[in-house]
Amino acid sequence: MFYLKYRPQTIEEIDNQAIRERIKIVLQSKKIPHALLFTGPKGTGKTSTARIVAKVINCEKNLYNQKSDSAEPCNRCYSCQSITAGSSIDIMEIDAASTRKIDETRDLINQVKFSSVHSRYKVYIIDEVHMLTTESFNALLKTLEEPPSFTIFILATTESDKLPKTIISRCLKFNFSKAKETEIVRMLTRISKSEKLKIDAQTLKFIAKYSDNSFRDAAKLLEETVINCLTPTINDVKKILGLKDEHGDLIRLLEKKDLKLSIEFIENYEKNGGNFKILIEYLLDKLHGVLLKKNRLETDLEEDYNFSLKEISTLIKLLQKAYNNLKYSPIETLPLEIAMVEYIENKTSEV
Repeated sequence: MFYLKYRPQTIEEIDNQAIRERIKIVLQSKKIPHALLFTGPKGTGKTSTARIVAKVINCEKNLYNQKSDSAEPCNRCYSCQSITAGSSIDIMEIDAASTRKIDETRDLINQVKFSSVHSRYKVYIIDEVHMLTTESFNALLKTLEEPPSFTIFILATTESDKLPKTIISRCLKFNFSKAKETEIVRMLTRISKSEKLKIDAQTLKFIAKYSDNSFRDAAKLLEETVINCLTPTINDVKKILGLKDEHGDLIRLLEKKDLKLSIEFIENYEKNGGNFKILIEYLLDKLHGVLLKKNRLETDLEEDYNFSLKEISTLIKLLQKAYNNLKYSPIETLPLEIAMVEYIENKTSEV
């Protein structure tokens, strides 16, 4: 899978620019904190970055072994290759969701006092660390207060607010923000070049825009697209996302005020596992383009739609309301269906 095959393997390949620059400064200084805390949404590169840190501080051919002025891992020595392959006995990746009991945590902590076998540092990467029990946190805290000099902890979580303040205070914290569109395009371009894909920049930009700000989701969407079409276009990506069907896109159906086909589109989208957050974001983005074009302002929108300014304004308001109601609705299709009914029925009654 692309998101596994093309995980960043060096500092320079980290796609999150802010994290890349900060990690570079910290690692180049050689003053490694005994505990790092990576926080942020899913798919933003926390685990990949943790593995890169483990490689950097244990590489046999970079500045940590006085063989180079660079902190970059060489990815050729035994240490780098074993960490990349996941076979290093000195690098332990732990899923806190399944290793959360106090007895399991004590077993882990008892191992900390033993020095590394092959590497310069033992590295413990604890994913979703917020899932640990209170007792487990207390046991971990004692180790973080007085860690062995050869041990580094990297804690990763999507919910930092659930961590005890005592744990956070003993870590150097890195906030992984949602992936930016330009950062995702950078990653997709890297994958496309490596795979020798024939895909244009606009299509990559479209994939980035509708990947929920996640590097992982973007890589998966790119892979799914090229599996279905060797030279994909934006329309191919739209079909994968369910944004188009045999009747066209939902904007065209709304333009025609065809309530029956609009509701059918939404029901089919739901049956095919579509993401309504992405669908409404797509509709709002399109209507924003229509609004700009109506006012002769610059836009990427190529299609022409026959909406009045009042219709655009009404539809945008209804879609924003539907978007806000998504998380509260017991039936996922309802907010968007109600918006369609209110828009089309009101417009029909005005005629």
